[in-house]
Amino acid sequence: MSKNKFRSFLLLMVVGFLFSLLIGCVGVNNSSSGEQDSNNNESSGENSNSGSESVEGETITWMTNDSSRPGWGELEEKILDATGVEIDVVVTPSNPDDMVAKMTTILSSGDTEIDMMHINDELMTAFSRAGYLEPLEDDVMTEDVISNFAEQYMNDIPTYEGSVYSVPSYLEILAFWVNHALLDEAGMEVPSNKEEFLEYARAVTDLGEDVYGYGGAWERSYVFNEIGTFINLFGGDYFDWENPKTQEALQFLYDLAHEEEVTPLSQLADIYDPMIQKFIDNKYGMLFMYTGAIPTFDEAGAYGPEHLDIAPMPTFETNDAYIASWHHVINASSEKKEASKKVLEYLASPEGQIAYYEMSGRLPARLDVLNDPDFSAPGLESVQQYIEQSTLRGRPLVPQSMEFVSGIGSIFQNYISDEITLDETVEQAQEEIDRLTN
Repeated sequence: MSKNKFRSFLLLMVVGFLFSLLIGCVGVNNSSSGEQDSNNNESSGENSNSGSESVEGETITWMTNDSSRPGWGELEEKILDATGVEIDVVVTPSNPDDMVAKMTTILSSGDTEIDMMHINDELMTAFSRAGYLEPLEDDVMTEDVISNFAEQYMNDIPTYEGSVYSVPSYLEILAFWVNHALLDEAGMEVPSNKEEFLEYARAVTDLGEDVYGYGGAWERSYVFNEIGTFINLFGGDYFDWENPKTQEALQFLYDLAHEEEVTPLSQLADIYDPMIQKFIDNKYGMLFMYTGAIPTFDEAGAYGPEHLDIAPMPTFETNDAYIASWHHVINASSEKKEASKKVLEYLASPEGQIAYYEMSGRLPARLDVLNDPDFSAPGLESVQQYIEQSTLRGRPLVPQSMEFVSGIGSIFQNYISDEITLDETVEQAQEEIDRLTN
């Protein structure tokens, strides 16, 4: 890679990670409800024959920001007991620019210093396409293992050109939240389709001054998630804005603010924090937010079926929902791939997923673990409903994440502000998408 190309790629990675901090998922801070039945969470021989070389006594180096968590030492011990592999930690730089620069330099230069990394969806998309990660489909993420993860998400994010490049470490869903206090005041049931969604939005908006039926975070770097959610609900395609269903979703969002006046134009400046606070303050009747917000609402004394709670995704044309994760990956240049794969086998197993949950408080990515009657966690029942009733998708990402997201966000804001028409919005957005994806 030439120096200029490397610098360009590094810049893209930096802004990509900054994007993840802005609109990425909120980590779940659940605490374990107790010891899980290990007999019910054994890996049942998954991958027991992978890797013929002995890795007993080997040490691998893992770049992660999890090592500061109180339960990290216990996770290391569980990994050692299960695999015979010891872990040396290189702490991920806390500064986002430094983190991405460090990771990109290591991976792009073929440096063997780091064997494993923990990265987000955005970097997963960039690094897999750059050829920096070790493929895992032949020995770690085999068909019997991968079948226990959300199928569409696995296709959308960790899989590229037929190869699987990661073990997702946890699962968060961009869920539909309803304010039950306002729902009761309006004398209505939880909306289950587009018509009921609008009916509830109108009813709540009529309840008082500065109260709106629907709330969002429409700042240009955040609205990506919301645009994509509604495009999914209408059965459209985020990468095809000439699709009539994509345009129907855009028109619907415009109408919420202008024709129906059930959502405020002031939220064009809002990121997640003010949106969440307004929801807690009973200013919004419903919104879309990650399941990781459960602790925030709980700490405010507002979480639960009497106030703010997760509801099933309403069905417009579909009820698809976004999920997000961070990923355990192997440096393609690692000289300790067998030992690293042994660690990933454990982290991909039911007991490994539970061990990571007990360390981090983040819900396991394996669906069989989430559906295990012996597993419990705050908000789990709502998550199980999404697993059963909705198609769980990865967010539509490109390696140039921030440029992609902020560019589309700016066009959307111009549309909502009546600076451009829907036709001009479609034309400009499609040009931006084609430029960054071709």
